[in-house]
Amino acid sequence: MTETIPKTGPSRVRPLLGLALGIGALTWFLQGMDRAALGTALSTVRMEWVVVSALILLSEFGLRAWRWRVLLAPLGGHVRLSDLFAAQVIGAAANTLLPLRAGEVAKPLVATRRTGLPLASVVATSVMERVYDLLGLLFVLLLMVIMLPPAGPEGELVHNLKLYGAIFGGVGVAAMATFFFLAGNRARPIFARIARLGPPPLRDQVLVLFDGFIAGLGNTRDPRGRTKAAAISLVLWLNGALAIYVLFHAFGLELPFAAACFVGVAIALTVALPQAPGFVGVFHLAMEKTIMLWTGSEGMLAEAQGFAIVFWAISFLPVTLLGVIAAWKEGTSLSGLRGDDSP
Repeated sequence: MTETIPKTGPSRVRPLLGLALGIGALTWFLQGMDRAALGTALSTVRMEWVVVSALILLSEFGLRAWRWRVLLAPLGGHVRLSDLFAAQVIGAAANTLLPLRAGEVAKPLVATRRTGLPLASVVATSVMERVYDLLGLLFVLLLMVIMLPPAGPEGELVHNLKLYGAIFGGVGVAAMATFFFLAGNRARPIFARIARLGPPPLRDQVLVLFDGFIAGLGNTRDPRGRTKAAAISLVLWLNGALAIYVLFHAFGLELPFAAACFVGVAIALTVALPQAPGFVGVFHLAMEKTIMLWTGSEGMLAEAQGFAIVFWAISFLPVTLLGVIAAWKEGTSLSGLRGDDSP
């Protein structure tokens, strides 16, 4: 019998808000477009750098699968990297093609089917991935501030990034402390006392879920696994910044690696907003404005827009194609992996 993630009846407001933001941002992006200048900018793109950047971006999902296997190791059993890679790309494709971040549901469902591990524990490790992603994001943010030039038009930007970097750092430390506390033996009695406020059937079910969640966080008790997952996370986020830096070369943009780190952080925060399917609109506009912030010249608008279009394409199209193929091999549709089907 296939386990499913219970539906919680998500509000219709979020997908409608995401659609509205996407349409509004795409309209803004298109209104400022000089098609002739954009065509010229795209015609001079060096495709060899585009291909290298696309391959670097695609390798991110291999790194994510590797890190996930490290997080799943305390659960026991033999977990194949190929199974976790398939779950990663299927989840990414679902996030791109479907609303409501359907990939966040599809990914653990696929992993559970392929590995036979308990769903609650797999979901818990998916949550831990976000904690380690926060660590990687903070690392890239710090690296950016360190690598910024000491003077020039970026001076005000450096000041702001130091301020917001401290804020994100505080949030990251608090998140890490919370998750590591939950993995401790002292957390269950506290949680059990809170659960007693509910009726017995619900209380028992909640405690079962909590135990499964803690099992998924078992890696936090293993210093070696924790260090390995953290190291992979740093490489993973550095990998994303490297892909952006390589794509700078494709467009002849003479921007420092610090700019690539900045773009990576900005896009990571942008895609956390409610989105239209495919991340269309908000992603493009955010990328354009971020590049323009660094070039500081309206004469580079066509290059910034071309960069946004190409980076969107290589970020989502290859992995979406792989995800659709993997879902087809799985014997189900992406929409059938939202927690309401059984094969």
